[in-house]
Amino acid sequence: MSDVTLTANGASVILHGDGEYQGPGIALTGIAGWYATPDPKITVTSRGQGDGGHDIAASDILYSARVVTISYRVLAGDRHEALDLLAQLDRAVHGLVTCRVTDQGQDTQCVGGYYSRSLEQKIQNPLWQNLSGDITLVFERPERLSVNGYTVQISAMHVAGGNVGLKYGDNRRNGLKYPLNYGLTLDGVGSNVALLTNSGSSRAYPTFVVHGPMDGVRLDFPGTQQSIVCGQTVRDVPLVLDCRSRTAELGGQDVSRQLSQRGFPTIPPGGSIRVVLSSLGNGFVDCTAHDTYM
Repeated sequence: MSDVTLTANGASVILHGDGEYQGPGIALTGIAGWYATPDPKITVTSRGQGDGGHDIAASDILYSARVVTISYRVLAGDRHEALDLLAQLDRAVHGLVTCRVTDQGQDTQCVGGYYSRSLEQKIQNPLWQNLSGDITLVFERPERLSVNGYTVQISAMHVAGGNVGLKYGDNRRNGLKYPLNYGLTLDGVGSNVALLTNSGSSRAYPTFVVHGPMDGVRLDFPGTQQSIVCGQTVRDVPLVLDCRSRTAELGGQDVSRQLSQRGFPTIPPGGSIRVVLSSLGNGFVDCTAHDTYM
């Protein structure tokens, strides 16, 4: 069985999934709702005449929050140690919880959940305390994301200066001079094109973090007829473009009003998208995607 790590309010606690774990610590005895899909939330309309209901679109197939139930057992040598371990678990109250499950090479997490816990005291012994119960976590964002995301950096092209544009001859003769020089260069060995992949089973929502200096940004996604265009000037504080919330954020402030094109893409399961940084500047963009599972 897998190990489970709960993180909230700056503290983490591990529930050990090894069936031979003897403590002292917290043993994981079961987990439900992690590999199952959440309940669907689909609105259907029955046919007034005819069998069944009206057809639904694939875009209407959505899911409710993910509810994860984790069964645990506290293994402690005395009452004081047992209560201390319970207190470690309860540091998740009043906080947003991240649940990470490592299982046979798959390392995924759900973020932004809330926590509650039940307790049943099965054995009370002066030499050994064995307390057990269930932890319930509710994640309004139901997707499971790979812990290690895939990040690639693309650089903006900029005009190098000097002899740029069309040239109609030199000092010796007139005519169009080849090759044409538009003066566009990249710093270092970077590229303004990237490929983002998703090896999961559900659509992934990439994020783009724009670092200046750039006077606005344009990201194109060839083959999708989608583009993100934001007129926000970026200097020392990065601009975050979130495809799940379809928003632009700068220094914690929503600047989505600066978006003139909102073609936020998703990455299909087992698929990929290309990203092209089409705007000029001296900055760069960090593009991040996670394998996503429902």
